[in-house]
Amino acid sequence: MYNYVKDTSITFSDVPSDMLLYHNYSNVQNCRSYFSALGAADFSIPSSFLNIQKTLFNNAQTCLGISGFSLSQTQVGILGNMVCTLDSSYIQNSDPLIIEKLKNCGDLTASQVTGIQILLFSGKTPYGNPSTWKLQTLQQLGNLPLYLNTDFWAKFSSMDKMTFLRSFIPTLKTQNIPITTLQRLFTASNTNIKSKRAAECTAGEITEATIADTSFPNGYDSTQFDLCLSLTVLKNNPAAITQKVVDPSFERIILNKLNQLYPSGLEDSVLQILGPTSHVATVSEISNWTITTIDTLASLMNPVNGAWTLDQSTAVIMNYLSVPGNTLGTGEINAVGSSLCSLSTSVLRTITVNSLRFANPVDLSSCSSPQKNTLYNIAVIAFINETSNIPKYYQLICPFLGGAPLSDIITLAAKNISMDITTFINLDPNVIMALNVSTIHDLFRNNLPVLKLFENNTVVQSWRLLQYQFQLDTLRIGLIGKQNPSTANTTPTVNKISMNTTTTITKTSVLTTFTNYTANTTAGCATVHGEAGLWRLSLFVGLLTVTLHTVH
Repeated sequence: MYNYVKDTSITFSDVPSDMLLYHNYSNVQNCRSYFSALGAADFSIPSSFLNIQKTLFNNAQTCLGISGFSLSQTQVGILGNMVCTLDSSYIQNSDPLIIEKLKNCGDLTASQVTGIQILLFSGKTPYGNPSTWKLQTLQQLGNLPLYLNTDFWAKFSSMDKMTFLRSFIPTLKTQNIPITTLQRLFTASNTNIKSKRAAECTAGEITEATIADTSFPNGYDSTQFDLCLSLTVLKNNPAAITQKVVDPSFERIILNKLNQLYPSGLEDSVLQILGPTSHVATVSEISNWTITTIDTLASLMNPVNGAWTLDQSTAVIMNYLSVPGNTLGTGEINAVGSSLCSLSTSVLRTITVNSLRFANPVDLSSCSSPQKNTLYNIAVIAFINETSNIPKYYQLICPFLGGAPLSDIITLAAKNISMDITTFINLDPNVIMALNVSTIHDLFRNNLPVLKLFENNTVVQSWRLLQYQFQLDTLRIGLIGKQNPSTANTTPTVNKISMNTTTTITKTSVLTTFTNYTANTTAGCATVHGEAGLWRLSLFVGLLTVTLHTVH
């Protein structure tokens, strides 16, 4: 869904702030009011490919009189969450209020972290000179310590860090912070631990009480962690330990000790509680595991624990399938998800029609063309009884269309669907390049303006540059193609585009009248029906922005 409200008289404070990310700036009469309202938006939502963040800041610079890299307190206050899009040059030279605004960012780049630390270390913020920093400083910085590096953490005593982490880490775990971010936090906050080179434990034997401390294993380096963790304690507390440890070097120590405890290979009961620790295993180690139940498979393949390499994923799934009676059934497909793409086509061909029919939709974008073809052929049979109900059939077959042949895509285009951009760019590249303008029109229909938004996407660009300009002109969305042939009749035959909205294509946004709206969204390849009213708009924009965020 890429259609929006066109209204030059709206009160910005009454509109969902995220919707304002796509508002047509040429209609803005009071720019300060607009940017004040926009400051509450989540700027991580739009796809970076659309360059919306840069365009918005360029407009803000003109509106607020921003020159150079120094932002005043007033300018920072109006920009709000937009400061999450700025780099180190702005952060380190701006009013200290920018530190408070950066606390709202969902993530920070290395450049931004550098800027934050330069400003903090200057002593010109409310947090004072770094030499005076204590536990209270950490507590006042919100989530920023999660992203800051070793130079920052070195400013605090071990006691202050341990006390802070006892409350900070449990809070982070309720926020579904990615495992890689937690790993960086542990490394940054633990690097100034001075380990005495010794053949014995000097940092304190790890006991059940030690493990229960929410700051565990902070205070141990890898050497001391190895020396202080006994096999007995690990055997009696495997779940408690693997839930706390996120550093790969510590995880490797745990796995080494588990291999000592279970020399014949880790069994289901142990594998189910390994969590991220399982991901440091080699393919050889995985092949020695005993993965017999679907619960174990699901636990190992849980994306919350991080991503497997292709070889690791293959080893885990094939280990499970090596057990007599185990197959790629519906439950298995749901458990492995997109890791189906790590399997050979010969293995994928063992999936039955019924297993695929009742499985959850799977992201197959990482699959090869042969893998997509194999799965599509199974899906066509699985959903053949739904072909009389085109909306339902399209929703079901949509995740598998990357493996569809040209003839099937052309047939689908005649069925009054509105394909989304994510599905389109994941079609077979050879199929896409063989589609003519008329078929593209029929494929996208209500979603046709998205092609203009994504005209510089590699797939869209490659396709449009194969089309003559007079052909693209029939779409009426401003796409640029190759030069018209001098001998051809280039008078365009304008297609009647069936849309319930009046479309305006601009450099910064696509805006339409939101009345009796019917559109297709890319979220889940589902058709969404809406009614007039701003209360519906925030829902639609929410669905849209999920898609914009995933298409690059």
